[in-house]
Amino acid sequence: MIRFVKYHPRSNTYIIEKKAFFEHDLRLDGNVIVGQDVKFWGNLIVTGRLELGKGSVVQGKVKASSALVCAAVKILGSIETKSELILFDRAKINAAACQGDIRVRPGCAIGSVKAEGTLELIGKVSVKQVEPLTKVIIRAEDNPNYP
Repeated sequence: MIRFVKYHPRSNTYIIEKKAFFEHDLRLDGNVIVGQDVKFWGNLIVTGRLELGKGSVVQGKVKASSALVCAAVKILGSIETKSELILFDRAKINAAACQGDIRVRPGCAIGSVKAEGTLELIGKVSVKQVEPLTKVIIRAEDNPNYP
């Protein structure tokens, strides 16, 4: 594991190089930036902010304080965050839960979703099940107010 992971002490951030492979569960105390096409066969637990790189695959559960899931990421288990969850284009998630807001970009597919804050769906998104008491906002893909 050490050869794929670098640590930046001033920002308390771990950086995982692209195309790395992790066979077992990975737990990191701090922020994590994951490169492109990284494979996790187990769970990924992060105590800080997670940025999951484009094309990465997680077969287990993902837990983080907040998460940014880049394009074409697949999470075959579930993702759980405390403050914020952002899913970029074509991400595929089995189940997502967030104690804050969730923002979902076009082309994403989610099996089950629960947000204690707001669930914002932008463009064409596939969601099979929205848990009760989740506030949903649906926006067109070409919204000029979206950053």
